[in-house]
Amino acid sequence: MTPLPNLAQRYRERRGRGRASALSATAQLLRAPAGQAFGLMTMRSMTIAVKFALTLFITRYLGLAELGLYGIITSIAALGPVLLGFGVANNLGREAARHGAASIALPVLQYFLFLVPAYAGLCVIGMAVWPDRAGWLCLLAVLLFLDHLQTEMFSLMTLTGSAYGANVAYFIRFALWSIFYIPLALFEPGLRNLTTVLAFWLAGCVVATALTLVFTRHWRWGSAARRLRTSKLQLPHQSGSMALYVADSVNASFVYLDRYIVGLFLNVQAIGIYVLYWSITNALNNIITISVVQIKRGELVKVAHVGGDSLHRALVSVCFSSGALALAMGAMATVMMYFVVPHLGRPEVVAYLPLMFILCAGLLLRTIYEVIGISFYAYGRDDLTLYSVVGVLVVALVLNLWLDPTVGIWGAGLALAVSYAAGVIGRLAVIVRGFQRRAPPSALDVAEEDAADEAIAAG
Repeated sequence: MTPLPNLAQRYRERRGRGRASALSATAQLLRAPAGQAFGLMTMRSMTIAVKFALTLFITRYLGLAELGLYGIITSIAALGPVLLGFGVANNLGREAARHGAASIALPVLQYFLFLVPAYAGLCVIGMAVWPDRAGWLCLLAVLLFLDHLQTEMFSLMTLTGSAYGANVAYFIRFALWSIFYIPLALFEPGLRNLTTVLAFWLAGCVVATALTLVFTRHWRWGSAARRLRTSKLQLPHQSGSMALYVADSVNASFVYLDRYIVGLFLNVQAIGIYVLYWSITNALNNIITISVVQIKRGELVKVAHVGGDSLHRALVSVCFSSGALALAMGAMATVMMYFVVPHLGRPEVVAYLPLMFILCAGLLLRTIYEVIGISFYAYGRDDLTLYSVVGVLVVALVLNLWLDPTVGIWGAGLALAVSYAAGVIGRLAVIVRGFQRRAPPSALDVAEEDAADEAIAAG
C-alpha cells in the first residue's frame, strides 16, 4: 500500500521553491521569452502603423484644422483617466501584482460606477455651453467613458500578466476600427468628417470592452458585483494614491501642455502641424512603454522585494534595451516621414520636417525618464515620483511660454526634449544619493483592518 504523502514536508518543499523563485526573479526578468516580446511588438507595430495611417488620412482629406481638433479630443481622452482616476489604476495595479487580479475586482467596480455620473455631468455642462451640439457631445461623452474604462483595464491587465489580452483590446480600440473606416471613407467622401471618425472609434471601444470582459472572466466579476450591493461605499481616492494621482495629473498635463500653448499663441492649423509630428513620436513611446516598460513594471515590483542591487541591475538592463529600441524606431520614423510628408499635399507641413530630429531626441529621453521612475514606484516612493514630475512640468511650462511665441512649434519641440533631459538628471541624482524604501498599506490591508474594527464593535 502506497503511503500518503507527508503534507508538512510538501509544504516546506513548496515554500523552498517559492524562495528560490523569488531569488531568481531578476534572472527571469532579464531573459524574458523572445516569443512573448515578439508577439507584443508585432501587435503594437500594427497598431502604430494604423494610427499613423489615420493621422495621414485626416491630414490629407479632412485638413490640418480637423487634425488639430482631433488632437485636442485625443488629449482629453488621455487626460480623463488621469484627472478622474485618483491614482486608482496605479495603486490597485501594484496590489494586483502582489495579491492577484481577483483581489481588486470590487474596488475596480466601485471606481467604474463612480465614472458614470462624472462623465454624464461633463456632458450636461457641455450641452449647456453648446446646446446646438447636444448629439455630438453625447457621442463624445460615451466614447470618452468607454475609452477611460479601457485605458484603466489595459494598465491593470498588463500588470497582472494578461498582456496579450490587453493588447488585443488595445488594437481593436485604436486600430481595427480605422482599418474599416479608412477604405470606406476613401470610396465615400461623405464619411470624411470628424463625427464619423468618432463614431467608428466608439464602435471599436464597444467591441474592445466586450472582449475585455471575456479576457478577465477569471477576475470573478460576478462575485464582486454581488458584494458590491452590500459593501461599504468606497470613493475612488480611497483605493488610490494621492501622490500618484497628482503625479499622473501633472505628467499628463505636461505631455499635452505644448499643443495648448501652441494654439494659444498661434492657431489651430499650427496645432495640426505639431500634432502630426508629435503623434508619431508619441505613438513610438506608447509602443515602447506598453510592450516593454509597462510589462517589466509589474515584474520589477516583485524584484524590488528580493532586496540588494537586484532592482538596479534590472533597471539598467531595461534602460539599455528600451533606449536602443527608442533610437532605432525614431530613426526609422524620421526616414519614413521624409518620404511620406511631401506627398500629403500640404506644403506648409514640409518646412517642419527637421522637427522630427528634436522630437526623437525627446523620445529617447522620455523613455529613459520613465524607466528610471519605476524604482520609485517599486519602493512605494510616490512622493519622489510626484516631485520629479512637478519639476519637469515647471521646466516645460517656462520653456514653452518663452520659446513658443518667438520660434513657434520649434520651441515646443525643444521644450519637450530639454524638460525630459532635466527629469532624467533629477531622477538619477536622487537614485545616486539614495532614498529609503516605503511600503504604504494597501487597500486590502485597510479593508482587513476595517473588517477587524467592525467585528470588535459588533462584539
